[in-house]
Amino acid sequence: MKNSKNKNITVLSLDPRGIVLSDSLVTASRQYEYAKNLSKLDNDFRYIVFSSYNGSHKDVKRVQFEIINLYHKTFNSLVFAYLSYKKIVDRSLDVKLIVVGDPWESYWSAFFLNKFLKSEIPIQIHVHGDIANPRWRKINFKNRFRFFLAKSSLNRCEVVRCVSKEQKLNLIKFFGLDGRKIIVIPVPIEVVTKPLVPSKRPRTIGFIGRIHEDRGIWNFVKLVKNLSKLDTNFKILIAGDGPAKDKFIHQIESVIAKNRIKYLDHISQGKLRSSWKSIGVLVSMAPVESYGRVLRESLLAGVPVWATTSSGVLDLLDSAEPGTVKVLDLDKNGSELYEDFELLLKVKVGPKFRDKFIKENNSYADKLVRSWIDTIEKYKK
Repeated sequence: MKNSKNKNITVLSLDPRGIVLSDSLVTASRQYEYAKNLSKLDNDFRYIVFSSYNGSHKDVKRVQFEIINLYHKTFNSLVFAYLSYKKIVDRSLDVKLIVVGDPWESYWSAFFLNKFLKSEIPIQIHVHGDIANPRWRKINFKNRFRFFLAKSSLNRCEVVRCVSKEQKLNLIKFFGLDGRKIIVIPVPIEVVTKPLVPSKRPRTIGFIGRIHEDRGIWNFVKLVKNLSKLDTNFKILIAGDGPAKDKFIHQIESVIAKNRIKYLDHISQGKLRSSWKSIGVLVSMAPVESYGRVLRESLLAGVPVWATTSSGVLDLLDSAEPGTVKVLDLDKNGSELYEDFELLLKVKVGPKFRDKFIKENNSYADKLVRSWIDTIEKYKK
């Protein structure tokens, strides 16, 4: 698509929750990659993010495309849409596609924005979580409400971007989506080009990520308790934070000695990389996982994965080398679980997965941008 007469033609990303800037520099930098790839593909296009982030971000200057901060900390989609409408009119932006990062606040902001503009600009929704999975819906009342809200918005939009094949199948099966409107493009992640751990790894179980009840943390406590009955030498490394942190740490300390636990709180990507050498096996107990970014980072670092069944894990099993990813079956007895743990400590994570993943990961930003251009062409009025 070429249209040199209009330098204001725009792919607009709406971020009413302020995730792009408040989440991490990694998230903001990813937007820069999208902007850079869009410019390469079609120099006439601009990529702009409207965000409600209401704070400071010392590293934003490193993100070289334009971020418009509205300085209104609000979850009100109608208000956010109106403020976005005013910005678009004031700057004479010719918006060809609206991209949103969730089927809730962000989608409805896009929906109302179209109403204010009296337009039918196509909307692409990015679905990162496995929200169509019935297990996700059962976690709490909030998820049940959001499940039905998402079903409505996902059926209204023009394109749905998800991050794994299994996640796509769930969207088709449980939301009734037309598979032709769904594209599978994982989120690009920062990768390491060589293993970060020695061939002989420590007898340490790593638990990395948000410490929340929906991450299977109480089952993790049960696992540690069962393994401790057969082995009093292995250790635990926990890296993360969340609303259930204090209770979780207390429960862990009730089943294993404190001197066998290392707690790192929330850590940066750089510090996480230096921590992989201290982990022998990464454990994930999340009942619902769409992609498993940390699981993949673990394999890239050279650490095998032990995880309960989820869409992300099933997807990873298809591409990982045999034995490097094992399903954690909670119905097994203590002896069987301990045997699985021992096997994982001995397995070597070879380079095959890393080489294949790096090649694919480097293509994700370009694939996403191409999907934007394809959608604009398809729904061009």
